Amino acid sequence: MKYSLYGTVGLVLLFLVLNFLNYDAFAFVVGFIEWATRYLLPWIALYWFVQFVKSKKG
Repeated sequence: MKYSLYGTVGLVLLFLVLNFLNYDAFAFVVGFIEWATRYLLPWIALYWFVQFVKSKKG
């Protein structure tokens, strides 16, 4: 739970810093979320599935 809080605070701080530097922070954050959804989440789901199968075999 605390790591999701850290991630949220980190994204908000990144959003604020990019806004202060006159970057399009919203597009950057949305692009990062799309990238994470496309490339990171499938690997995390695969890891959880492998761990589930290992626990059911043993």
